[in-house]
Amino acid sequence: MAESDNALAQSELDDLLRIHGLLGEGDKNGVALIDELENAILDSGKLQLAQWRALRDKLKAIERLIPHIDLIIELRERRGVRGQHG
Repeated sequence: MAESDNALAQSELDDLLRIHGLLGEGDKNGVALIDELENAILDSGKLQLAQWRALRDKLKAIERLIPHIDLIIELRERRGVRGQHG
């Protein structure tokens, strides 16, 4: 099976990230995940301890995705380099 058969199209990946509110455009309320995190940290009294723990668990799940995202970036960069020289 070719590498491209298993790869997500950029638009598919963008859609997945948008669904989870990870892109700068934010969620349906116009608030991006990063903005929500920054606001929570700046006003740490808004969240209870259980909410902080739940937030940390979600961040750990995101951290587990980073190697996969890095691999996608590396593969796309290689493909771009080959496309420019080939």
